[in-house]
Amino acid sequence: MLSRRSFLNSTIGAGAGLALASAGAQPSGAQAPAAQPARRRMIVDSQVHLWLAQAPDRPWPADGPARAHLPYPFTYDKLLPMMDEAGVDRVIIVPPSWEGERNDYGMEAARKFPDRFRSMGRILLNSPQAPAL
Repeated sequence: MLSRRSFLNSTIGAGAGLALASAGAQPSGAQAPAAQPARRRMIVDSQVHLWLAQAPDRPWPADGPARAHLPYPFTYDKLLPMMDEAGVDRVIIVPPSWEGERNDYGMEAARKFPDRFRSMGRILLNSPQAPAL
Protein backbone atom coordinates (compact mmCIF):
# COMPACT_ATOMS: atom_id res chain seq x y z
CA MET A 1 0.00 0.00 0.00
CA LEU A 2 1.27 3.45 -0.88
CA SER A 3 2.00 5.52 2.22
CA ARG A 4 2.23 9.30 2.43
CA ARG A 5 5.97 8.99 3.17
CA SER A 6 6.71 6.74 0.17
CA PHE A 7 4.63 9.00 -2.10
CA LEU A 8 6.50 12.11 -0.95
CA ASN A 9 9.87 10.39 -1.23
CA SER A 10 9.14 9.24 -4.77
CA THR A 11 7.75 12.66 -5.74
CA ILE A 12 10.74 14.48 -4.32
CA GLY A 13 13.08 12.02 -6.01
CA ALA A 14 11.30 12.46 -9.33
CA GLY A 15 11.43 16.24 -8.98
CA ALA A 16 15.17 16.16 -8.29
CA GLY A 17 15.69 13.92 -11.31
CA LEU A 18 13.72 16.29 -13.54
CA ALA A 19 15.70 19.27 -12.25
CA LEU A 20 18.97 17.53 -13.05
CA ALA A 21 17.77 16.42 -16.47
CA SER A 22 16.46 19.88 -17.37
CA ALA A 23 19.73 21.51 -16.29
CA GLY A 24 21.57 19.47 -18.91
CA ALA A 25 25.29 18.95 -19.10
CA GLN A 26 27.34 21.78 -20.56
CA PRO A 27 30.02 20.86 -23.08
CA SER A 28 33.50 21.69 -21.90
CA GLY A 29 34.37 25.29 -22.64
CA ALA A 30 30.71 26.30 -23.11
CA GLN A 31 29.48 29.22 -21.08
CA ALA A 32 26.79 28.33 -18.54
CA PRO A 33 23.57 30.32 -18.73
CA ALA A 34 23.06 33.07 -16.14
CA ALA A 35 21.78 31.72 -12.85
CA GLN A 36 18.10 32.24 -12.22
CA PRO A 37 17.05 33.27 -8.73
CA ALA A 38 15.61 30.31 -6.87
CA ARG A 39 11.86 30.43 -6.39
CA ARG A 40 10.53 29.36 -3.03
CA ARG A 41 7.82 26.73 -3.19
CA MET A 42 4.42 27.64 -1.86
CA ILE A 43 3.52 25.55 1.19
CA VAL A 44 -0.15 24.76 1.73
CA ASP A 45 -1.49 22.89 4.76
CA SER A 46 -4.51 21.05 3.42
CA GLN A 47 -6.41 20.35 6.63
CA VAL A 48 -6.64 22.68 9.60
CA HIS A 49 -9.52 22.77 12.06
CA LEU A 50 -10.50 26.09 13.64
CA TRP A 51 -13.21 26.69 16.23
CA LEU A 52 -14.52 29.45 18.42
CA ALA A 53 -15.22 29.52 22.15
CA GLN A 54 -18.19 27.63 23.51
CA ALA A 55 -21.35 29.74 23.46
CA PRO A 56 -25.11 29.08 23.66
CA ASP A 57 -25.32 29.14 19.85
CA ARG A 58 -22.07 27.17 19.57
CA PRO A 59 -22.13 24.41 22.19
CA TRP A 60 -19.12 22.15 22.52
CA PRO A 61 -19.86 18.44 22.65
CA ALA A 62 -19.42 16.45 25.83
CA ASP A 63 -16.34 14.24 26.01
CA GLY A 64 -16.34 11.57 23.35
CA PRO A 65 -14.75 10.74 20.01
CA ALA A 66 -16.09 13.92 18.37
CA ARG A 67 -14.71 16.77 20.44
CA ALA A 68 -12.35 19.74 20.25
CA HIS A 69 -8.68 18.84 19.88
CA LEU A 70 -7.73 21.44 22.50
CA PRO A 71 -9.61 22.60 25.62
CA TYR A 72 -9.74 26.18 24.32
CA PRO A 73 -10.74 27.92 21.08
CA PHE A 74 -8.33 27.64 18.16
CA THR A 75 -8.89 30.72 16.01
CA TYR A 76 -7.36 32.09 12.85
CA ASP A 77 -5.77 34.84 14.97
CA LYS A 78 -3.82 32.10 16.78
CA LEU A 79 -3.12 30.20 13.56
CA LEU A 80 -1.65 33.04 11.47
CA PRO A 81 1.52 33.56 13.56
CA MET A 82 2.00 29.79 13.72
CA MET A 83 1.76 29.62 9.92
CA ASP A 84 4.33 32.41 9.57
CA GLU A 85 6.71 30.71 12.01
CA ALA A 86 6.43 27.39 10.17
CA GLY A 87 6.71 28.94 6.69
CA VAL A 88 3.18 27.89 5.67
CA ASP A 89 1.79 30.20 2.99
CA ARG A 90 -1.82 29.04 2.83
CA VAL A 91 -4.25 26.79 4.67
CA ILE A 92 -7.38 24.89 3.74
CA ILE A 93 -9.76 25.12 6.68
CA VAL A 94 -11.81 22.01 7.32
CA PRO A 95 -14.66 22.80 9.72
CA PRO A 96 -14.52 20.37 12.64
CA SER A 97 -17.11 17.60 12.44
CA TRP A 98 -18.22 18.09 16.04
CA GLU A 99 -19.64 21.49 15.10
CA GLY A 100 -22.10 19.87 12.70
CA GLU A 101 -22.66 21.39 9.28
CA ARG A 102 -21.30 24.83 10.22
CA ASN A 103 -19.17 26.68 7.68
CA ASP A 104 -19.47 30.21 9.02
CA TYR A 105 -16.15 30.54 10.86
CA GLY A 106 -14.08 29.02 8.06
CA MET A 107 -15.80 31.29 5.54
CA GLU A 108 -15.15 34.32 7.78
CA ALA A 109 -11.43 33.50 7.84
CA ALA A 110 -11.36 33.05 4.04
CA ARG A 111 -13.13 36.37 3.48
CA LYS A 112 -10.89 38.24 5.92
CA PHE A 113 -7.60 36.73 4.67
CA PRO A 114 -8.23 35.55 1.08
CA ASP A 115 -4.51 35.21 0.34
CA ARG A 116 -3.99 32.87 3.33
CA PHE A 117 -7.18 30.83 3.80
CA ARG A 118 -9.70 28.79 1.86
CA SER A 119 -12.43 26.76 3.49
CA MET A 120 -13.94 23.41 2.70
CA GLY A 121 -17.72 23.34 3.02
CA ARG A 122 -19.56 20.81 5.16
CA ILE A 123 -22.83 20.13 3.35
CA LEU A 124 -25.42 17.45 3.98
CA LEU A 125 -25.86 16.07 0.48
CA ASN A 126 -29.42 14.86 1.13
CA SER A 127 -30.53 18.32 2.33
CA PRO A 128 -32.93 20.22 0.05
CA GLN A 129 -30.65 23.27 0.45
CA ALA A 130 -27.53 21.36 -0.69
CA PRO A 131 -27.61 22.47 -4.36
CA ALA A 132 -27.79 26.13 -3.37
CA LEU A 133 -24.98 25.75 -0.86
